[in-house]
Amino acid sequence: MINTDDFIKIFKTPQSKKEVSFGKINPSHTSGRPKIIYDIDLKDGTLSKPLPYLASYTPVANDRVMIVKGVVVGKIL
Repeated sequence: MINTDDFIKIFKTPQSKKEVSFGKINPSHTSGRPKIIYDIDLKDGTLSKPLPYLASYTPVANDRVMIVKGVVVGKIL
């Protein structure tokens, strides 16, 4: 378990590499770990490997999502 202060430091540390990405759940996703089309891959439709997701979110095809450190954290409204 990480505390709030440590979590904030991760994003404020200048030498930390990019940890947050955005994308879309694979349009043919039906169940299990979803594959993502990252924003940078939207034109060619390249899919990621299946990614884990938080228990509080259920992946749905075509959802726009935020990915933090390789974990789908939820849908962006």
